[in-house]
Amino acid sequence: MKHSFAATLAALLLVGTIVSGFFAIEDFHNREENPLPAETKTSVSEESKPEKVVLGVFEEKLALFAGESPYPNIVYDFFVRNLPPEDRERLSKGILVSSESELESLLEDFMS
Repeated sequence: MKHSFAATLAALLLVGTIVSGFFAIEDFHNREENPLPAETKTSVSEESKPEKVVLGVFEEKLALFAGESPYPNIVYDFFVRNLPPEDRERLSKGILVSSESELESLLEDFMS
């Protein structure tokens, strides 16, 4: 019984981290989908680029970074040392994430 409780708790934590990742990505996409009203738009030369979202590594764990900050928005409870060397290398360089479905797919691939 104790093992099934631990497995259930781990599954709930995984779902919670994935959902929180969706909120970070949703915020990212809402900024792209809801442009500023015409009177407050700036010229093309003054426009800032949309915030990039990258799946990477922080303190040996899988992490989601937004913008240029060296600190992640989300740190997943998953150590990358458990991954094959090719995956660890990709994550150490950072994987640019362009959608919620892509993030979900990457997390599922790495954490399963």
